[in-house]
Amino acid sequence: MKRIVLASLFCLLLVTSITPVYASVTAEALIDDTFHVSFNFDFRNNSTLYDQIVAQQIFNISSIPSTIERNLEKQDLKKVSLTQIPANSFFNGSEKSIHVEFSLGGEDILSYTFNKATQSRICTVNTIWMRFDIKLTSTFALNFSEYFATSISNWQRINHTIGGNVHPAFFHNSTIGMQPSYAVCYFILPATATNIQTSGTILTFETPLVFEDRLLNSPILILAAVIVANIVFIIYRKVRK
Repeated sequence: MKRIVLASLFCLLLVTSITPVYASVTAEALIDDTFHVSFNFDFRNNSTLYDQIVAQQIFNISSIPSTIERNLEKQDLKKVSLTQIPANSFFNGSEKSIHVEFSLGGEDILSYTFNKATQSRICTVNTIWMRFDIKLTSTFALNFSEYFATSISNWQRINHTIGGNVHPAFFHNSTIGMQPSYAVCYFILPATATNIQTSGTILTFETPLVFEDRLLNSPILILAAVIVANIVFIIYRKVRK
């Protein structure tokens, strides 16, 4: 049974370069032992920008994960694992869209501990990885470091419904510079999340233990190991005789 926690970040960005440009961006992170991150860029309202991105080749499917990794290293966050998923990353010319997908993990980004008192799993998430700037063309960039400058501890706590299940979530609407630039974001936690706390860019919450956690923390497993060790020792002594 996989230990799956769903955390989704939906960002609707209105950004400007030389002329007003509308770009719809959706980012999702499926958290298991790593973040499964995907970004979807929709440029149907500005096909010219999409064509420039493709023609100039400044931005590609590895740009976002590579930028995130470099930014974290600069902050001495080196316990990070990043794996690109090129098969699910592509430029779609007919839809004027771009999809980028990768997994992000490591102790500096996502860690778990066991709460013996509540018999639950504590998840600690460092959301600092969301802050990065990415250049799409020579004259156009998305400044996520500005859009997400407000720490998640200052985001509005709301409920968000997915597939009929109510999830605790954090909501942020930030005006960046002159209108019409703005960012609207949701960070959605698992429906089973409890004891949710934030401090700066750090988010923690608890979820019920899954089967693997219960097994690893069960005294039965320790007892079984002791019994097996004794059996091996007895067999060894008989063989020596």
